[in-house]
Amino acid sequence: MARTDNHNRMTSQNQKNIDSMRDSMQTIENQFSPTMCAAKWLQSTILLYNGHTHSCHHPPAHKIPLDELANNPSALHNTEHKKTARAQMLRGQRPSECQYCWAVEDRPGQHMSDRTYKSTNIHWSLPFLDRITGAGDVDPTYVEVAFDTTCNFKCSYCSPDVSSKWMEEIEQYGQYPVSTGFGDLDWMEKVGKMPIPQRDFNPYVEAFWKWWPDVRDKLQTFRITGGEPLLSKHTWRLLEDIDRNPRPDMSLAINTNLGVPEVFIERLIDYHNRLAPKLKQFDIFTSAEAHGKQCDYIRFGISYPTFMQNVRRVLRETNAVVNFMTTVNALCYSTFDKFLLDVYDLRCQFNPADSLNRVTVMVNHLRWPVYLDLRLLPLNVRRQAAERFRQVVNERTRTTSQNPCGRFYLEEVDQIERLIEFMLSELPNVENYRYDFAQFFREYDRRRGTDFKATFPELADFIDRYTIA
Repeated sequence: MARTDNHNRMTSQNQKNIDSMRDSMQTIENQFSPTMCAAKWLQSTILLYNGHTHSCHHPPAHKIPLDELANNPSALHNTEHKKTARAQMLRGQRPSECQYCWAVEDRPGQHMSDRTYKSTNIHWSLPFLDRITGAGDVDPTYVEVAFDTTCNFKCSYCSPDVSSKWMEEIEQYGQYPVSTGFGDLDWMEKVGKMPIPQRDFNPYVEAFWKWWPDVRDKLQTFRITGGEPLLSKHTWRLLEDIDRNPRPDMSLAINTNLGVPEVFIERLIDYHNRLAPKLKQFDIFTSAEAHGKQCDYIRFGISYPTFMQNVRRVLRETNAVVNFMTTVNALCYSTFDKFLLDVYDLRCQFNPADSLNRVTVMVNHLRWPVYLDLRLLPLNVRRQAAERFRQVVNERTRTTSQNPCGRFYLEEVDQIERLIEFMLSELPNVENYRYDFAQFFREYDRRRGTDFKATFPELADFIDRYTIA
């Protein structure tokens, strides 16, 4: 099924935006190098709970050496590791850690990788390329910080180094019986990924609060993540600081599961309404990729009806944009399309007639743990799911949607096509990962009192086939 006809693609404002991004990226490559990505300089995610960082969420996070941090708090972002990758890009080389984007760009067709989306971002990237004067230290424009791992969820694709609930389970039962050794605390300790207990001194948090007064006034986007940030005292300290030091040219965002007790939802709404006039923008990011009981199983700790109720409450009681981040995995195939329909319904209800989109969705596929990879499902199952995903968005575009406020945008259609192309490819060593898949969820059910077969009856035969007695 065609994504949209040529006429619509030529006249669509979204297509014009995509063409503009491609043109801007070509200019950037001509100025710097054909492998340039501005995110390596201007964007930073900093995991203060274990002292790791990366620029962009695709490359794996690496350890921040304490000796680099001792006299330079900005080493939370400007590590020697990043400087090496920056130098590679300036020489026209491809850093291996950026394989996610290289894989997208090397596929047949004209798919835009996130390298283009990030480098041409008109808010925090494109206007600030003059900060890039070499491979050395740079003031970032986009910073994402995770203060601690306190969380009330233990999502199936998460891990104990990110969620305190996951850590409690692993400490009680030990690692999972899969070939990758998921939940191996000895390994986490060896590679420096064990979270620093909140009762202990944390040099990375200390460095952040030293760096914050300097970097605060240079940021265009600041994002708080976790764990669950609404359960962290540092989140509220940060919001109080912004309340005292308004930044009308900065966008603030909070990643939250929106499944916390009601008192925290109310507190978030109160702070949003208080701070929004003092900021350029104050967005809420949340996560989901399935519907109903399947979502509850995947994102253990959530109640899908309560989650959607909280989403609607935030949209109704604030002027926030709610952004859905998806991690499409092997358990989403049966209801990801229903989740997309929920996104459509939210847009129909809350998007104003002037087409401002208050409910966004970013389609990402899971890469780790590999035994939850969508491609381990039988090919016929993946093909059927692909057609459902495609049909949902294609019937609700600018020219096909019955309600123009609820439509899916051209870049979202493109993301779905990227997802489909990925999910119809083959996963190396797939049989081994299918056994891991079965063993993981057999143990998952035993520990949590869940029932995989009752939740995913269409996969009952599949999981039985690979279960080891």
